Amino acid sequence: PSERVLCSARASVLLYDDAQKLWVPAGGPPQSPSCVQLFHHPGTHGFRLVGRRLHPEQQVGDAWGAPTGKGVPVGM
Repeated sequence: PSERVLCSARASVLLYDDAQKLWVPAGGPPQSPSCVQLFHHPGTHGFRLVGRRLHPEQQVGDAWGAPTGKGVPVGM
């Protein structure tokens, strides 16, 4: 069986920069909305999180999301 999308969301994706001790836009500035999808592969019981920055023509409507950092368990 192949992967399937469990959920998809528009989000502002941030990464924590340990050196600067602050959250910075993923992929560098300027910050723009991304499409984030959670995939599941039933055969391997594996999960994959994929984020793609949206092009300006795709940025319609409200973007929402919450930053999560490295080591933060899912569901927090």
